[in-house]
Parts: sequence; structure tokens; C-alpha cells
Amino acid sequence: MPVLRPRSKTARRCRTCCFARLGSFRGLLLALTGLALCVVGLVVAEKRSYFGCYERDRFARLALTTESLDECIDNCENSFQRYAVLSGTRCSCTNTILTRVVEDRECDLPCGKQPDQNCGGVNSQGVYETGIEVAGPVRNLRIEGNQRESTIAIRWDLPPDDGVMVDEYLIVAEATRTYADFRIYPARWTVHNTTTAFEMSNLNPGTEYNVTVVSMSAKDREGGRASIVGSTEIGQPDPEPEEPTILRRLESTIQIRIPRATNNNGPVNYYRVVVHYVNSELIQQIDESQLNTFQKSKENKVPYYIAAELEMKEDDESLLFTVGDGREYRSYFNPPITARTHVHISIGVVSILNHVVKVRYATTTHEQHQYPDHHHVNLKTVELERNETLITILTVACVLFGIVLTAAIILYVYLHFKTPTANARPFADHHELTLQGPILEVENNGFMPDIYEQRGFEAELRDILDGLDPAKNHPRKFLSLDINRILGSGKYGDVLLGSLQGSPEVADGRPAQVHVITDDMDGVDQIAFLNEFRRLTALEDHANVILFYGVCVTPDWCYLLFEQMQTTLKQTLLNARVPANASSAKFSTISEEIVVNILCLVCDGMQFLVDNGAVSKKLCARTVYVNTKFEVKVSAFGPPLHTEDTGKRIDIARWHAPEVIKFQNHSAKSDVWSFGLLIWECCCLGATPFGGTTTENLFAVIRAGQKPDRPPFMFEDLYQLCLNCWDLDASDRPTFDELRRYLRQTLPMLRYLLSFEWKHNVQLPPYLPNLETVD
Repeated sequence: MPVLRPRSKTARRCRTCCFARLGSFRGLLLALTGLALCVVGLVVAEKRSYFGCYERDRFARLALTTESLDECIDNCENSFQRYAVLSGTRCSCTNTILTRVVEDRECDLPCGKQPDQNCGGVNSQGVYETGIEVAGPVRNLRIEGNQRESTIAIRWDLPPDDGVMVDEYLIVAEATRTYADFRIYPARWTVHNTTTAFEMSNLNPGTEYNVTVVSMSAKDREGGRASIVGSTEIGQPDPEPEEPTILRRLESTIQIRIPRATNNNGPVNYYRVVVHYVNSELIQQIDESQLNTFQKSKENKVPYYIAAELEMKEDDESLLFTVGDGREYRSYFNPPITARTHVHISIGVVSILNHVVKVRYATTTHEQHQYPDHHHVNLKTVELERNETLITILTVACVLFGIVLTAAIILYVYLHFKTPTANARPFADHHELTLQGPILEVENNGFMPDIYEQRGFEAELRDILDGLDPAKNHPRKFLSLDINRILGSGKYGDVLLGSLQGSPEVADGRPAQVHVITDDMDGVDQIAFLNEFRRLTALEDHANVILFYGVCVTPDWCYLLFEQMQTTLKQTLLNARVPANASSAKFSTISEEIVVNILCLVCDGMQFLVDNGAVSKKLCARTVYVNTKFEVKVSAFGPPLHTEDTGKRIDIARWHAPEVIKFQNHSAKSDVWSFGLLIWECCCLGATPFGGTTTENLFAVIRAGQKPDRPPFMFEDLYQLCLNCWDLDASDRPTFDELRRYLRQTLPMLRYLLSFEWKHNVQLPPYLPNLETVD
């Protein structure tokens, strides 16, 4: 490639005048002064100055056809090219001149619209500087991947490498359209000059952004910019909608006023009305995974259902609605309310955009019926005030009933003394009326009373038992119990150590966990037990879930039989700890690969439960079982068993998500929170999560943002996975399917996840049994 040199007349004049004065001292001074003026002239001349005359490049890309020098230079400047090249009316732009220099006299064609300027020659081209000293824009800027709630991923191609060098890229995201009622400030990031992809985070959901990538040159000079429009996916509605105002309750209907809701994360399309039959003494939050139509809720024996989906006009501040009017609203049936029941009404805000649906429900409390600011009108007061005629009728009826009752008592006393005494019954006939087996009654919580009042708990349980495979019904003679070995206790009864043996299907006895179902459960626990037992019997066998052997039913007892594994994961982890004074390269007797593989297998078992609509509610290292072959199984039913080292009852609340601690709202996402603590527990070889906090203060600590610290042997990627599981917003936590895919993909790269080597004076977090148990 030929050497390029400036050919401007100013440069030549400077060079001539400088060297002409070198003959004398005075000439030297004048030469230095002239040289300084020449340099200044060159700097000023860079902007749109004549650079030189060069051979015509017949392969140059045509930018436009023009007879104006200024038009050609403006075009090349706008495209961030350093040189504008004119050959007659042919204008092209370039950053690098590829032809050799020729004499200026060969560029003798004047420009058509600017005759005082030359536009090259017949076989030559005039080159002019555009004054561009910054890099050009990136090419092919595009959105990468699908929409997400708070991130937008972009990708681009680098600018041509023959221009001004890029020092870094400035990325700016400006909100152009949003549902938020607050100002969203532009977000800025800077990335390295070799970067071709970037994920912008912490963006507002349901917002359209104008994304600009600016090429930055030296000294923070802005160069070319490329822009594209991208949008985030809508998020869960925020803030939480208000409770409805209860105006009036009649026998089978409730009239409510629904206030207008705001949503900073997306549109408000519908208002969903949810009817919840609650127990007067308990706070029962709605499990959204089980929320369905009235018919589905009745089939699944769930005490809440969606009664309607409603639209609100733009100008309305509220909406009046009658719950229980027997009509259908957007495919949801609004059945009459059961009389004399305790009912909460919740409102859900439904946000829909681009086929994505997000819902958030108002939290309901008993205060809905007690405080004046909820405007709840007492049923008896309203009816008495509005039905004075009915009050009169009831008063007369009561008086007549009192007269009849008094007459009946007088008649009874008269007949009692006038009628001869009959022979007394023999003593042997004085027995209480008894029924075979325990008599259990379900408390009427106001939802579907026809089932539980007419049939009762025992009949519902019998239906489930009759539907079992005959192979899962074991005679009592094949079951042996060690009544002195109580493994655990819960609200459904105690868990004993037993053995299932002697049956034709099983040649040798096999150890079993025997759940003895108690006969003194209250109504709420009975319903919960039936729901869990029904789901349990519907589960197929899975390699990573404790096997359900079946049941053993006697006239007095009902036993549920489960597989008994050798030891818990907790004890395995604690046993793997190597003392600091031992001569070992690692502080664990089990490898990093085994620990991560155990987590993968736990994910497999938990995903199986999620796929079958089951929630563990108790996931931790003590409810995961392993054997000597490191086969892993998750417990899917019953309470956590007592600790192996102290025999005390486990305080499982330490592994619960904040929504479970506060509202008892169990779901698959609350199990994901527990799994994040299980990851930390496994990496720390059985250490106690939140070891510096008592259970009573746990919720306040979590709400304050505190998380278990990252130990130095647990690397950033794996700890970030834990942080994702510990997101306070349950909807933002990953699924078990996503967790297991990530863990399996990283198995070949364990050096980036975990290391059990003795380095940097490693100290394991402590195991504190007193914090994990209750007396």
C-alpha cells in the first residue's frame, strides 16, 4: 500500500516558507514562527480541507452523484467516513485511500455547482477531509431472545475496523412508553470495545424502551449511534390491589364495590372476583396454583374459587358487583353463597399483554368484617332495619312457640306423675350407642357442607382406600411395629419404625416408616390430610421420591407405609466433615461432583412432585435421604422426622419462604426457596442456615434483605443461583426444571462452582442443632 502524505496547498506553502529561512539566525526564528503557524494551519485545515490528488479508484463504492463539493463532504461526514472522494460528479467515502498520489494539476475538473473547487480529474480524484475524528456506529443492532420482565438482551456487529478506533460503547435505554405512574429515568451502561452483546437489567416491566448504542472514542467523544426499540414483558401487577368494600350481605348474595386498581407493571384488563370460605379461627391464604373455577374447586375440594372476571370502564372509579347472583362472567360461574358461612371476597388484577397473563390478588383478613374502614354491614342489622314486617312475624312466632313449649312441659309433668312406673331395664342393657372404629367429624368451614356433613371424614377416607391397588393393601399380620421407636410426629399422627415382611410379594422383610393416622384431627387438618393423601395415592413410583408401600387398615387404626432409607442427607453431610488437624487435601470426604449430583437428583424428585400437583412444604437436608450408593430420595408426605443426633423435633420453619412464615402460603415456588437453602446447606456440609438468627426473628431478618453469607469455597455462579431462589417475589424465582438443567450443564465445569480444598484458612459455617430443633 502506498504511503499517504498531505498534499494540501497550505502544507506545501508552510514547508517552503520554513526551509527558505534556515540561512540565518533571524531566518531561524522566522522559520520556527512560520512552522508554528503551519501546524495551526494544518489543524484548522483538517475540517473539510483539501487532502490531495490521487489516482482514480475505479472500484470505490459510489455514495452519490453530485456536482457540489459540500454535498459530498456532508454525506461522508454523516456516514462517519474520514475522507470524501470526488471524481467528476462521482462521490464516494472512505477511511483509507488505496491509490497512489499524483500531481495536483491532474485534478483540474471544477465542480459544477462550486466552480472555485476542484472535483478531481479524468483519471484522478480529489480527496477532502470530513473532519471526522470519532468512531462510526455499530452495525446490525438487534434484539436478542424473547421478552423478559426486567431485562432486554441486544446484539450488534462491530463498526468497520478501518475507521477511528472505538474505546468503549455507551448503551442508553430510555423509556418511551410505560404503564408506570412514576418517572423512569434513562439507564446507562458502558462496555468494552470488543463487546458484541449485552443484557440490560433492572428495567421496568411492561415498558417500551428506545435502546441506543453509542461508539465512544478517546477523551469520551461520542461517535456514531444506532438505535432500536425493545420492550420488557409485563410483570406481576404492582401495587397489590385493595380489598373490595362489602356493602351488603343477604342470604345467598354479597354486594361489593371494587375500587379501581393501578398497575405499574402492565395494563389492567380484568378484575377477578374470588370467593373464599374460611375458618373463623384461622388465617388461610389462597394457594394460587389451586385456584380455579367453581366446578373444578368443588371436584378438588378446595374452599375457594373464581366467581367472575369483570371489566371496568375507563371513566369509572369503582365497580358494583353482586357475588352469588348465579350468572356467568367470562366463562366463570358465580354460584349462590352458602348461607350462614364465613366468606372472604378477594379481588385479583389480571394483566394481559402479548399473550402473557399475570395476576395478583388482594390479601384478605378477618378485619374485613370488623373495622368501619372496610364498610362491612352486619347482616342481622341490615335485615332488621330493612324488614320490620319480618321482625314482627318472628316476634309473634317466638311468643307462640313459647306458649306451646310451656304447655308441653306442663303436660309432660302431669303424665310423668300420673303414669305408672315401668319395669326398669336390666343393668346389662345400659350401653352407650357406639360405632366400630373412630368417630371423626369434619368441621363445617362453609364450603360444600353437603359432603362433609352428610358423609364425614371416615367415608371420604374409605373412598380413597377402596380406590387403591389391591397390592398396596397389606394385612396387619405382615406388619411389625417397634412402638418404642417414634421417628417423628405431626398434625396427622406419629411416625414409627416398622417392618413389612412375610407377604408373598416380599420374600425378606423390608424396613418401613409407618405413619399412624390419629383419630383426633380437627376439621381443617382432616380436609388437608384427605387432599394430601389423595394426591399421594395418585403418584406413580419415582426413582428420587420415597416409595409409598401402601396401607394397613384395621378396625381401630389406619397405617400408611413408606420406604425407610438408611440415613438422611443432613447426617451424610455432617459425617463428611474432615477435622482441621487431619492431614487431608480436602475438608470433605465426599467430592464436589457428588454434592452437585445430589442436588440434580433432588431437582428431579421435586420436579416430579410439581408435575403431579404436589408441594413438599418441608424440603431440607433432613427430609432428603441417601444410601451408600448415593441414591437420593425426597420425602413427599408427613412431618420431618426427628433428628438422628438429638432425637428432637425439627423446626422446619428455618427453611420456609417468607410467604410461608407470614401467611402459610405453600407453593412450588416456596419449595424453590427451600431448595436454595438446601444448596447452601450441602455446600457447607450440613451447616445451619441463618445461624446467627433465632426462628422468632427470622421473618424480620429476611424482609430486611439478609441472606446466608457466601463461603469462600462456594463460587459466585452457584451462589447467584441461591440468590435467585431467595427472591422475595415468588414469581421471579426459577423453576425446578430450570434449576436441574443449569446444574447438569455445569457438572463438567465444577471448578467454577465449588471447591472443598483447604485454601485461605477455610472455616466451615457451624452446625447449630439447638437452632434447628424445638423441645
